[in-house]
Amino acid sequence: MNVRACTWAAVLGVTTLGACRCDSFRFYDVVRDRVEECDILPQGELCDEPEGFAPPVTEVWAVEHAGDEIRVYVDEEVWIAEPQNPEDNPSFVTANKVEVSAREPGPCTTTRTRSFEILATPDPYTGTLTGEIAERSILIGPEACGETPTGLRTRARLDGVPTGAP
Repeated sequence: MNVRACTWAAVLGVTTLGACRCDSFRFYDVVRDRVEECDILPQGELCDEPEGFAPPVTEVWAVEHAGDEIRVYVDEEVWIAEPQNPEDNPSFVTANKVEVSAREPGPCTTTRTRSFEILATPDPYTGTLTGEIAERSILIGPEACGETPTGLRTRARLDGVPTGAP
């Protein structure tokens, strides 16, 4: 049963034989516009001016509500998201990923942390996806790894509109 049908069933007090899970799946054309970019250096962070940022990129995002699970698809990557306040605003969700890799000599360890907060409203006419995504990649290790810590920290604004059929 689609979201619109579930909404009308709830308004009219209609029940069906099966549970009305009100699952939804919505595509968005999202512009990722960098708002912060900093190099992580042994002596601290050195942040670039906005004029030096890469131009905004357009990505395809999708938000799927399937029962109690929320999946966010960013191009070909899948994130499992959590609603921040499920009772008041189930469309405001967050997700985090941490990837750790090591290489010799050392070991030299790179930790990549990514997270986002989005508000994704599914209405096909007035819906939007807005929020922020942050990424941090840092290399640490002994002298054999070179000067550490080194890495990159970025933050970008997300603005999107629904695309495709509702």
